[in-house]
Amino acid sequence: MKTKPNIKIRPVKKTDIIKWLAMRRALWPDCPPKKHREEMAEILADRRNEPAWVAESLSGELMGFLEVSVRNYADGAGRQNVGYLEGWFVRPKYRKQGVGRALIKTAEEWAVDRGFTHMGSDTWVGNTRSYKVHQAMRYKEVGRDVHFVKKLKIKNKR
Repeated sequence: MKTKPNIKIRPVKKTDIIKWLAMRRALWPDCPPKKHREEMAEILADRRNEPAWVAESLSGELMGFLEVSVRNYADGAGRQNVGYLEGWFVRPKYRKQGVGRALIKTAEEWAVDRGFTHMGSDTWVGNTRSYKVHQAMRYKEVGRDVHFVKKLKIKNKR
């Protein structure tokens, strides 16, 4: 799919793995590389229900990626199949140039082609950049979750 003269959106390929992995690690730095590779293999194996696209410059440089999935529920959409934005990343030097918008447009077209009436997404509560970008793409906030955890001290068992 071609969107702008300087941006080509295309499905991710096996030959993109090294650069795609680097972008995934920038988006999710706490995820171990092995887990990234496992998830990437799953995506490549199920392009119908877990497609991923990359934005490529005319010179062949990867500018960003978008991964989506089919979910049977999304807050605000009810219990129906929806497209879901799982991972969305644009390399910093390509931000505010329409790359993210082109990726989202591709995913939304995919969802419409599948007959879905909604596209869902999420972000961390403190991620104001992602929040603003979602709003700019006309995504509406439908709820917030706060998760808690406490590390417990285990007594020596005798």
